[in-house]
Amino acid sequence: MTVALTSKSISVDMKNPHRFIYLAFLVVILMRIISLTPLSAQEEQDSSPMMTSKSHLPSEWDIPAEIQILIYMIDIDEVNSAEQTFSASVYYEARWKNPFLRHKEPSPIHRRINELWTPRLTIISQQMAWKSFPEFVQISPDGTVSYRQKVWGKFSQPLTLQEFPIDKQTLAIHVVAVGLSEKDINVVSLARKHARRSGISEKFSLPDFEVLSWKAEPSPYVAFKGEKGIPGYKMTIEIKRLSYFYILKVIIPLCLIVIMSWLARWIDPQQIGVNVSVSTTAFLTLVAYLFAITILLPKVSYITRMDRFILLSTLLVFIGIIQTAIEAIMIKTGKEKLAERIDYWSRPIHPILLAAVLFFSFKF
Repeated sequence: MTVALTSKSISVDMKNPHRFIYLAFLVVILMRIISLTPLSAQEEQDSSPMMTSKSHLPSEWDIPAEIQILIYMIDIDEVNSAEQTFSASVYYEARWKNPFLRHKEPSPIHRRINELWTPRLTIISQQMAWKSFPEFVQISPDGTVSYRQKVWGKFSQPLTLQEFPIDKQTLAIHVVAVGLSEKDINVVSLARKHARRSGISEKFSLPDFEVLSWKAEPSPYVAFKGEKGIPGYKMTIEIKRLSYFYILKVIIPLCLIVIMSWLARWIDPQQIGVNVSVSTTAFLTLVAYLFAITILLPKVSYITRMDRFILLSTLLVFIGIIQTAIEAIMIKTGKEKLAERIDYWSRPIHPILLAAVLFFSFKF
């Protein structure tokens, strides 16, 4: 249909208002269809800085993007040697420049992390964690993007427990950029003058350890030997166990049980029933106590110092039972003097043996 732009045609149209309304209706429909036509992928990407930044690394000239990261250890609540885990509250922050996100707003703007490119930071050793801050980033007018998060949770930590309970351990929080390589990003420390930087709190809630030292530095995470690492930032804290708890709860009670087994050496060997009762009671008490303290001991496949002490203490009590049985046989065979002589020499020997067990277990 052709509409001629002449005064005659216009006058005709004006004489036929139904045709004029029909043409106007067609024009409106065509404009509506054009406005609803989707843009191509390239046009949409070019028209939106958010979409551009979502599909590209925030770097120019194909060089690795610099990601600045800091970690601050707020608190460590517990180190569980039996489960080989620790509970902690951790704050970490990351900053990077994204030239696609420069804007003219006078103040920073906020966006959800799924609306633009982020390094997808995660703590590699976390078993379960609760995040305190919403998943947003702050974008400054110059394109600086800041991501902040505070996490409380439980983190796995392989422990070296051969020296337990007088051991030293190293706890690690390793923040990595999932799915990226060192060709994509370059992780550096975030440390500015008069600003927050990596560190630890002056005092932790941890009751049975003391902090010896700490450090935080860029460190890639290598899952398998020989493979390329994942870019990351790692904080390590060296701690020393305060063994007073285990001295009071485990070592001293076991020593008392061993000493209780010596009472049979001070009773007349001819009191066979009493001696057997004392020896067996000491051994059963030891076994019951070992069941009670199992939860305090690490479940590892190798021998720790505490395992060595428990094993040797059990052996000392068992030797007392064997000695009591031998002396009972001597009494029945008329060798009372020999049984008394054995008891006499056993009185100083048993304390020496216990001292040797303590020295061998915790000093040797």
